[in-house]
Amino acid sequence: MKKNYSNPCSRCGTERVVLRTWEEKIGASVVISTEMICPNSDCQKKVDKDNKADSDKRAAMKLRSEQRLHRRTTRPRRKK
Repeated sequence: MKKNYSNPCSRCGTERVVLRTWEEKIGASVVISTEMICPNSDCQKKVDKDNKADSDKRAAMKLRSEQRLHRRTTRPRRKK
């Protein structure tokens, strides 16, 4: 079977391989998901580390945003 798409690794550029495929039922639809990884294990470890750092950064930003919102909504209003 010939591939009609390309999925290169973001770090090294080699073609990624399928790790696993699964189906999920969401409402009346069935969604097929595929997890792909770099065949170079050292490269994949670095990609995973970078992805975790990015997700931790986004989570921290979301937490700070929620804290600012909480402070704005709970502080007493000034009288005019």
